[in-house]
Amino acid sequence: MIFRALCSCFFLLMVAACQNRPATSTADNLYLQQLAALPDAAKLPPYATLYQSYLQSPKVLETSAAWLSFQQLLTADPDNCQQLPWQEQLPTQFWNLTFYQQFQQCFAANPAAADLKRFREYQQYVANGILQSGNGKANYSAYQLNSYFDAHEIVRLLEVQTVDFYTELSSDNNALHYVFQVYDPTLQKFRTLYFENQRYLHAIDQIPFPFMGLVDGWRELLLTKNTRSNHILLLPRAAEALAGNRMEEAVSLYQQAIDGGSLQAKVKLAEMCYRTHSQQVLVKTDCEHALLQAADSDYVPALHLLHFLHHSGQFGKPDPAKVAEIRGYIAAMTEPGQAELQLSRYYYNQSFQNADAIQGDYWLQQSAAAGYADASAFWALSAHEKEKFSAKELNQHLQQLADQGGSAAAYLYASQLMQQEMTPLQAKEVEQYLLESVQNYHPEAYYLLAYGYEDGLFGADKTGLALANFQRAAERFYPRAMLRMGAIYQQGTLLPKDLQRAHRWYLLCSKQGNSGCAFNAGVMLDDGEGVPKNHENAFRFFSYAAERGYAPAINRLALLYLFGKGVAADPAKAVTLFTEAAAKGSTSANYYLGLLYFEGKQVPQDYPKAKGYFEKASKHPNARRYLEQWPELTAPASTTRQRQNTEHQ
Repeated sequence: MIFRALCSCFFLLMVAACQNRPATSTADNLYLQQLAALPDAAKLPPYATLYQSYLQSPKVLETSAAWLSFQQLLTADPDNCQQLPWQEQLPTQFWNLTFYQQFQQCFAANPAAADLKRFREYQQYVANGILQSGNGKANYSAYQLNSYFDAHEIVRLLEVQTVDFYTELSSDNNALHYVFQVYDPTLQKFRTLYFENQRYLHAIDQIPFPFMGLVDGWRELLLTKNTRSNHILLLPRAAEALAGNRMEEAVSLYQQAIDGGSLQAKVKLAEMCYRTHSQQVLVKTDCEHALLQAADSDYVPALHLLHFLHHSGQFGKPDPAKVAEIRGYIAAMTEPGQAELQLSRYYYNQSFQNADAIQGDYWLQQSAAAGYADASAFWALSAHEKEKFSAKELNQHLQQLADQGGSAAAYLYASQLMQQEMTPLQAKEVEQYLLESVQNYHPEAYYLLAYGYEDGLFGADKTGLALANFQRAAERFYPRAMLRMGAIYQQGTLLPKDLQRAHRWYLLCSKQGNSGCAFNAGVMLDDGEGVPKNHENAFRFFSYAAERGYAPAINRLALLYLFGKGVAADPAKAVTLFTEAAAKGSTSANYYLGLLYFEGKQVPQDYPKAKGYFEKASKHPNARRYLEQWPELTAPASTTRQRQNTEHQ
């Protein structure tokens, strides 16, 4: 029932997004050409190439409506399913794994059906492409689907058993992920799998990926309207209520999800009892009961929380034997070091009672000792930041881990090397480390690789590789890559100039907390560059970045106060902000301070101060002009004339 509701929910959203959308002009579209010819799967272009072409074709706008219509036909007369227009559905349902599964079920009694072999091969082509689009281990490396309910098909094809599934928001509500907790009977291990279909949803909205979150679309358009019919969407909505300190609402939403059968909701409800600011709205015995129920189902996230509570003495008197028993049980069900890693995360999390960063460090180190290589890399980085490791010791440790195949260590070590002068041999070594790391889809590794290609560190004439890797990192919501994509479109480097798309990247990146993106978004609004002028919104973006100490934004904020744009004029406030920005090294702020003290309108005229600020801003062309003409400009007759000229302007 939940699965059916999920299918309906997401496709209703897609239909709404498709309404009144103009078709894309794609006369020579590769996908349309291939589907017209319907070649065997072995003769199709690479999956990623064909899927990208599909996203740029008019068929993407028809998929959800065609699917709903076809499902109605199938439901109305399932006994005559072989008479349905399966072949005609291929152009719109080619990427839909469930479509192929339904076809095989329909023709199961007729193994000689003409298209059965071809449909199975198409299904395998799509499944292989999905499995190559990520590794499913984290939200940044999620498998990329055309529709969320195909996650169930991937889980079935992987031959793992679903223990629980739910959705979660990430990247400040810009990304929605479909999360499966599964048990692999072959490996006898518990795994977490992440899925996403943002590429498809943004394609049907005809806006550059991944901009759904520009207006908090996931929370506003999806969660509130659809949680009544879809319990798995209750969890991100409850998390949002918890983040907004609406405790009673969060409890109610988690309870609704529990009533719908969610094990993860039981864990999240139990966590609330041990948060420093939310335990007063819950009865602790209720939380413990929910947690123990989930743990009794061998639900590993519940066991992780139980491990933390026993170890920290919050679940009765500490019992080392019990703690060791739980840790051993988790270790038997998961990859090496996972029990220790999750314990360190709970101790690091300052929102929990008995949080302890020292314990967090210890258990991160224990995770590394138990065999989780990435934990060792992050522990070494933490030790360096706390001055327990010198830079040399850090690099030696990271290099050793990278040479042993540690993915996180590889890009962290490469990052360290890229901050210094490198020989050509070292540059080649760095490129290889990054190429190894991107096999696990690390966004920072993609970004560093792109930066190296663009800057010529890894050889000349590799701008195409630079663009591809910037794009991959940005699509995984890595803020520095989003900033670079905005700049690429704004400046017309690597791609044709597209100011609207540049501004959208800056907006999304601002929501990730990047001050540079907020500043650039504000500048475009302030100047009306590619977007309508809006000084009020520019003021908001400059304020956001200024509050985080970003000097260029402080300078632009000062200008708005000086001229009363987007905010009431306040020269005194402007001078204060100019002074703050100048102290942070802003050339422009130093110039404007020099100008203000030279003119003597908003502040008392002070030539020595003015000259001092102009000298600090000597790289500013106008400041140089004042310095070059200083004797003439400060002569009594000259200043009188200049003041008169200024007054008549």
